[in-house]
Amino acid sequence: MDFEEVYKKERVTRKFTNRKVSDKLIIKVVKDAQHSPSLLNSQPWRAYAITDNALENFKKESQKRNDDGVEPNEDFASMLSLDWDTFPSQNMANMGAAQAYFFRNKIDLFNKSNYEMFNAPAIVFLTVPKVSPAWSVFDLGIFAQSLMLSAINNGLAVMPAHSLVSYPDLARKYAGIPEDESVGMAIGLGYPDRGAQVNDPKFFPARVPFEKIFKLSK
Repeated sequence: MDFEEVYKKERVTRKFTNRKVSDKLIIKVVKDAQHSPSLLNSQPWRAYAITDNALENFKKESQKRNDDGVEPNEDFASMLSLDWDTFPSQNMANMGAAQAYFFRNKIDLFNKSNYEMFNAPAIVFLTVPKVSPAWSVFDLGIFAQSLMLSAINNGLAVMPAHSLVSYPDLARKYAGIPEDESVGMAIGLGYPDRGAQVNDPKFFPARVPFEKIFKLSK
């Protein structure tokens, strides 16, 4: 697939079909992501995929905690709790307003999809060692982007979601992640349910004007 086509197709999928993703394909996209650069070739990332029974049990236990009102305890919670600068805060506020407008009477569909983990037939958890410099988080982001672009190039759809790592102890339990690794993020993989309203292609969050993020000096 042409790079421009792949890049422009990178949109989140809020609901997947029941079609399974082959183990071979999951392995391929993770292998592709290994070509990502990292500080001093540290390659701090690790990837743990769950499917079938492990995924179903993970979903059920996560949903039960959600139903019981158990507060999320993400491994990156200290980073998530930081105050945001004005510029990203404004962008997030605009996103929230746009999302509310778009979903209008569909917000329950979005919440249901999120609760059901988007019906993803595969989830890949990405980690870095707990003893890591902050730069490793940057490296993990590069690895994640590479993985998602490879997935799209291979006919898959993606859903990177904060909600998937709300309970990292469950990720460790079902994906076999060691205690000395921080569960940074997770990406749902699968095939998009094109008939689902929650996947309405009309909703693509706008980007800020280019001149606000770029400056060229000579």
